Amino acid sequence: MIWRKGGYTSASGPRVNNAKDPVETKLHTAVCRGTVTLAAAQKVIVNDWTTALRGLDLG
Repeated sequence: MIWRKGGYTSASGPRVNNAKDPVETKLHTAVCRGTVTLAAAQKVIVNDWTTALRGLDLG
C-alpha cells in the first residue's frame, strides 16, 4: 500500500503537502488568467521556485 506523506499547516493556514504547492497554484492561476505566459512561469519555477512569485510580481 502507498501511504500519503503528511502535510503541514502553512503560515496562511491551509494544509499543504509540499512547500512548493502554493507557489505552483499561484502560477497556475496566473497562467490561466493570461497574466503570465506558460513559458515565463516555467522559467521562474525551474530557476528558483522560492523566488518565482517575486520574479513575476505575483507576491
